[in-house]
Amino acid sequence: MNVKKILDSLTYEKQMFVKLLVLVTIPLIILGIVSCNIYIRSETAKRRLTLTSYSDEISREYENILSSLKEYYIDAANGDTFRWLAGQKEIPYSQFSNLKQAQRLLEGNYFMEQYISNYEYINVLSGWVLNDYGLFPYEEAWNRQEVDEFLMEQEEAQLSVYWLNREDASPPVTGNYRPSAAVDLSGLFLVVKKENGINGIAWTALIQVNETVLRELAEGYNKLGYDVTILANDKVLLDTNTEMTANYLKQGIEESGVYRLVGGEKYKINVRKESTSGLTFVVGYDTSRVKKDATVFVLASFAVLAAFLLLLTSIRLAAIAFSKPLLLLQKFVDDQNSQMKELLMLSLLKGEMSEEKTETAFKKFDITPFAAYRMLAITCKREENRLSEKYNELLNGLTEELHNQIFILPVYYEEKLIFLTGAEKDTEMDGKTAAFYKVIKDYITVHFGLVTASGISRTFHKLQHIQRAYGECVKALYNKANTEDEENSSLVLFEDYLVSNSVGNVYDIIMENELIQAISSCNEEEAGRLLELTIERMEMKSVVGIERNFYLTRLLTAMLNIPVSAGVVLSDIFDSEQYNILNRMTQIYGKKEAVRAICQEIIHPIVCKMNEKRQEGEESEILKQVMKLMKDSKGSINLNECADQLCYHPNYLSKALKREKGITFTDMVNDEKLKQAKYMLLTTEFSIAEISEKLQYNNAQNFIRFFKNHVGFTPAAFRKEHR
Repeated sequence: MNVKKILDSLTYEKQMFVKLLVLVTIPLIILGIVSCNIYIRSETAKRRLTLTSYSDEISREYENILSSLKEYYIDAANGDTFRWLAGQKEIPYSQFSNLKQAQRLLEGNYFMEQYISNYEYINVLSGWVLNDYGLFPYEEAWNRQEVDEFLMEQEEAQLSVYWLNREDASPPVTGNYRPSAAVDLSGLFLVVKKENGINGIAWTALIQVNETVLRELAEGYNKLGYDVTILANDKVLLDTNTEMTANYLKQGIEESGVYRLVGGEKYKINVRKESTSGLTFVVGYDTSRVKKDATVFVLASFAVLAAFLLLLTSIRLAAIAFSKPLLLLQKFVDDQNSQMKELLMLSLLKGEMSEEKTETAFKKFDITPFAAYRMLAITCKREENRLSEKYNELLNGLTEELHNQIFILPVYYEEKLIFLTGAEKDTEMDGKTAAFYKVIKDYITVHFGLVTASGISRTFHKLQHIQRAYGECVKALYNKANTEDEENSSLVLFEDYLVSNSVGNVYDIIMENELIQAISSCNEEEAGRLLELTIERMEMKSVVGIERNFYLTRLLTAMLNIPVSAGVVLSDIFDSEQYNILNRMTQIYGKKEAVRAICQEIIHPIVCKMNEKRQEGEESEILKQVMKLMKDSKGSINLNECADQLCYHPNYLSKALKREKGITFTDMVNDEKLKQAKYMLLTTEFSIAEISEKLQYNNAQNFIRFFKNHVGFTPAAFRKEHR
């Protein structure tokens, strides 16, 4: 069911509600989508600029902190205090003032102490350790094995000062406390070491950085939607998004750009490498986040739409509540009006209405009379079914189109459903009544499953003759010939009933209209069924001889008029051999043979041509002009003459015809000559020489040779065979 049918099925009030809702919905959704796209474009451009700005800011801040720490401890390592620590062969327990000075130096100045968590100084040559917790011999270290492994790694490391992140290592803890004689090798720290020539490391200082402070700085940018990663020699010192960092390192691309993560997310990344500290700063943001933020605009439009729908529904419910008494009153008035019209129809049927009373009633109910009327009476064939039980349901279910075709109102009278149809001209009545009967019969069959018998009166012109029309319907309705079959709905016109004493129900205009409608709709199966019913009906009434030929010719003529009405020339459907098709069809007397022949030789070609016309549409204007020139000249025209008359170049015209028809201009000319020749051979008494002359051949022999080459017969043999 399409949208128009759905709207038509709604009441006017519901239609207005839906249309108003659609009127607001479409602009709101468009506004939401446009706003979303504008936001995405502007925010993407803004984020790109902000990314560059934040990258500069982040690299500057971290560079200041980490470079300052590195420079400070490089200077300290070259100072007297560190030389004193390196020169102590024994653990300097008693040299309190020097130790205190060394601790202060390792802790850093007032600027750096907030960035330093703790420190570890290991005198490898002398075998002792100094840290926040004091002094102790290296042999007594609680995690001696771990420290040994670490020192072995340092011997392999090439740099004497560098950053190291041992985030996978755990701090030294036993129970809930850290042992005092332990070396903390976990977290992020600055490694400062002194080589002892080829003998390994003399000493090393491990300055552990307070990652919490560094992360707080990064988290501030992370809340703004930017992730931060700090790398030292491709080793991660700090990051806020491990997935982004791992993907960046995995791809091995060291430039700024867009990176796609394993999960499908896209990150716009800016890379900064600082030559002073040797650190790499990677700052990026998830590009999909912009789209997620932009969906707020679409959601907002739907929220406004929902609010509008709620408001509109509230108004509608309030209007319904306030208008309920008025609607009830309107319904009461409509019911009263229907009852009055029903009484008017019943009074007319009973003959209780004079002409003056009828005119007064028509003015009161604003009813416009017609010039001509026909009555249709319907009853159930099976006694167990009663239309009275379905009367109200049937009337309420009638479509607006059916209501418009019914004059005044249908009524149930004496076990029959009575309809009046009207028209301004007698010539319109047959077609209108036929169409109305088909629709109402199908409606009752489909919706109620009832098998009906119907009777239609003759055309009458005054409503005072309605009783006579009712009597005609009753006589036609109970005609014995149409009540024997209780499995199929039947129809009898009173005109057929009048001639039942002679030839019975011979020809039915209703059946003819249904058959024409089936062929026009290209429904071959339905057309065959209706044709069989029509011929069977004539056989049942023993219609033979000239009368049968007359009615059959009338039916076939109506069929042949279908393509003509659609603008299709019959010669485009039927071959030359079929000019006498009407004669041949009337000479087939077997019912099955006649139905088969008419279906194959008339109905099928018409339906095929109608389908072809609908599918292919009109031929091109050029082709139609060329065909007209060929037909007017009886095929005696060449390509140059045709091109001159149509003002086209011959080559262009030839290509256009080849593209449209798939054959050459010469083939088309020959086809037209053959068509003209066959027509004159079969329908005229012209001699072969005369036909040759009319087709503009120089002599009859050329024409005979041409005809035989294309048809296989000489003109004389063809005329003898097919005429």
